[in-house]
Amino acid sequence: MPEPVRIRLAAPQDLHLVLHVDVRAFSRHWPAEDFAAELVDPMTSIWLAEDDAGPVGYAHVRVIVDEGELLNLAVLPGRRRTGAGRALLAHAEEEAGAAGAVRCFLEVRRDNAAAVGLYLGAGWEQVGIRRAYYSEDGADALVLSKVLEA
Repeated sequence: MPEPVRIRLAAPQDLHLVLHVDVRAFSRHWPAEDFAAELVDPMTSIWLAEDDAGPVGYAHVRVIVDEGELLNLAVLPGRRRTGAGRALLAHAEEEAGAAGAVRCFLEVRRDNAAAVGLYLGAGWEQVGIRRAYYSEDGADALVLSKVLEA
């Protein structure tokens, strides 16, 4: 059984850890310079999940005034379905609420059943569809939203 994860705010010097997860979790990933900018942007937070072996995943959140957006939630393939994603999602929701967000949004690939199940199981609701949102293959994205607890 995998060990529990610790979640902490990523700092600029953690760029390599975020990239380590990102390139393994997604077939299409953000450029390093974009993540570097996000790590110093006061409106964004990247929450890094780690265990004793190293990084396990991250949650990337932006809050503008009272609205949050979960930009990415990534977990290493070998650590999926171990609770790391649920822990990161709960932490991201809590931190977005603490930063002033009343509602949070995200886009998720319609065909990513595991991710859709994670979000719906955590109380997110579908509020829209972005047709052909993913440029690499034309897949649709579901737009999900959740009202955050005060």
